[in-house]
Amino acid sequence: MIKVAIYYYRKATNIIMKKFFRTKQLVAFLLIVAMLIPTTNIHTVYAAPETSGYNDTVLASLSESRVFLRAGKSKKIKCNVPIGKMMWKSSKKSVATVDKNGRITAVKPGKAIITVTGEYLYGSLSCEVFVSKKISQKQAKKKLLSLKSKYPEGMSWTNENNCYYWEAENLYGYGCVALAGEFSDKVFGKYAPIKTHKNFDKIKVGDHVRIGNYHSVIVLKKTDNAITVVEGNYNSSVHWNRVITKRELKRSEFYVDTRY
Repeated sequence: MIKVAIYYYRKATNIIMKKFFRTKQLVAFLLIVAMLIPTTNIHTVYAAPETSGYNDTVLASLSESRVFLRAGKSKKIKCNVPIGKMMWKSSKKSVATVDKNGRITAVKPGKAIITVTGEYLYGSLSCEVFVSKKISQKQAKKKLLSLKSKYPEGMSWTNENNCYYWEAENLYGYGCVALAGEFSDKVFGKYAPIKTHKNFDKIKVGDHVRIGNYHSVIVLKKTDNAITVVEGNYNSSVHWNRVITKRELKRSEFYVDTRY
């Protein structure tokens, strides 16, 4: 007997598999699906021999949906389908390659999509790979200061007239967040990884500091007791070189997004 499975999914890395054993029931189900569910939600249909041992309902997924890597670094991702040969492929080998075991190697800055297909997984699962190049604080400072001519002191900058999609954070930012995201991407590259911490002593030039969950700034300089920042939507404009003390930050509570 042939067991037929249909995959229905909402996310590329989260595919729900359910089995149907009788041909008439399968046909009836497919007709209902065709009428009630948009065709873009139907991922694949496959047939697996009874002898395969694939008898349980399974959630097929990848261990990662987004991977951030520095050029030259590598990371292995896994697919949890328990049987059959898996085939891995990169959409842009000049940016990132992948071997037969799912190990991704970053080549140069950019974005690539890693896909996997399998003997019992018709269609594919995918993972976004973002590759960036590491830079120093000195380089970050130079890049930040070069933005001053395009974003001068007093330039109008509000929630209403500025929105930016910060891909590394996967969010649309307005006002102060829009400027922080735009500056961060221009300095480090939009595919640079982001790590979050709350340690004042670890703050570096170019870091995004979120203050009290109401305002965002980018660090231009740091001393033992204060940071100097550039910010958007400060009195509805771009403002350079405001000094914020360590005491002020701790009183307001803060966190730091760093891309080093």
